[in-house]
Amino acid sequence: SVNPMQIVIGVASYIWVIGIVLMLCYGAVSYILLRRKVRVSVKGEENLYFCDEVDSPFILGVIFPRIYLPSGMSGEALAHVLAHERAHLHRLDHIWKPIGFLLLSVYWFNPLLWIAYALLCRDIEAACDERVIKTMDTEAKRTIPALSSRAVCTAGELWRARLHSVRSASSRG
Repeated sequence: SVNPMQIVIGVASYIWVIGIVLMLCYGAVSYILLRRKVRVSVKGEENLYFCDEVDSPFILGVIFPRIYLPSGMSGEALAHVLAHERAHLHRLDHIWKPIGFLLLSVYWFNPLLWIAYALLCRDIEAACDERVIKTMDTEAKRTIPALSSRAVCTAGELWRARLHSVRSASSRG
């Protein structure tokens, strides 16, 4: 006779492995689709690429990370976005975030891991925003609200809105 607990553990193990496979497939498909989207990008300086197909800046790649930016970016907005993306590279966020996703893939059944991953992503962005703000002079900090509203309306860089909220919070506290 078979112990009923062995059946439950066996079924739960299969469900757990299926969940891992689905999470990893989702990550792989998302990566492949994003690589296809940026295939038509134009190389700028160093590891910088401009692409008509993207709406917001991001870094793609773990071993050889590249910064991808919307094609319409220029001037002061470009300088702030580059500082933000380079802060991600300096902090090795292009490595930490995939590690977090791998942990989430293994422990997908644990709601605390979902919360932890969401907070990891939020904190990564906030840390880079704060780093950029610390390097800005007072005059540049005053331009953040103007850049923020223009960016959301034109190129969709919502990070500037976050940058403004971080600046407001730091000036209060």
